[in-house]
Amino acid sequence: MARKWWAFLLLALILAGGGLYWTWQEATSRLEVELARWTEARRAEGWQVRHAPPERAGFPVGAVLNLSELSVRAPNGVGWQSAGATLGLFPQDHRQLRLELTGAQQLILPRGAMPVQSRSLVARLRLDGQGGTLEGDGLRLGDELAVQSLALNLFGTDFDIRAAGLAPAGLPRLDSFQVTGKLNQPPGLSAAAWRAAGGALSIGHAEARMGEAVMQLRATLTLDAQLQPEGRGTLTLVGVQEGLNAVVQAGLVAPNMVGALRAGLLLSARVPAEGGPPRVELPLELRNRRLTMARIPLATLPPVEWPGAPRR
Repeated sequence: MARKWWAFLLLALILAGGGLYWTWQEATSRLEVELARWTEARRAEGWQVRHAPPERAGFPVGAVLNLSELSVRAPNGVGWQSAGATLGLFPQDHRQLRLELTGAQQLILPRGAMPVQSRSLVARLRLDGQGGTLEGDGLRLGDELAVQSLALNLFGTDFDIRAAGLAPAGLPRLDSFQVTGKLNQPPGLSAAAWRAAGGALSIGHAEARMGEAVMQLRATLTLDAQLQPEGRGTLTLVGVQEGLNAVVQAGLVAPNMVGALRAGLLLSARVPAEGGPPRVELPLELRNRRLTMARIPLATLPPVEWPGAPRR
């Protein structure tokens, strides 16, 4: 009797294993077909997409395609290169595709390529096409930027970006940075088409922390007739002395204006009703590439050269 039970159990395991293998084969086949369809659709739109023939992997925990020498480049010249990548579907996260980039990375720009280093870089793409997430750890973009950790969330035209240990070249290191906002027009349009459609970027909340200094921003940005950013907002400095020091260290205030600005801020600072460090709210305006704070000139920004746009 015991032998019959062992034989029945063995047969059940063989059938279960065979069914699992058949499911994995079907899932990886479907994934391979969908990848080919996506690639052909992007190429028809003028994209450049290249990778080595995919290799099936992941059995039995998921359907995975290993892609080496992956390169994706949009018609505007912006793209990404990765020495290796894995594209997979997993039962515990069946509504999203998981893309992990491995090996040497490069950010492709119209003016050239920028090497990217990371300890991990993983994107999760919603199967309904409504957005996804990007998570990175130990990121370094050439000599321009280093980020301890990064989390980017997109849903439709809403976005949420959070970073820790942000160190831009030539600027003070930020302990943390967060910005949430919304585009009223999809970002796939050219700059001119986006402006013609009434495009606007609303920053509902942005916050940067550097030691005791906290800077918060609310703003709305559009494009002017020269396709340069313009708009208005409100900058809140929490901890006025520390906040001003951060603005000065960022190079946003000319040295000969620091004294007058410090005196004005300290006079207008208020302690919130709920208590805490003093804070002050200041109007910001960006027009004709000139940034002003409470009508005090801060900086003239370099022109934005949009990918694919003719150079002036």
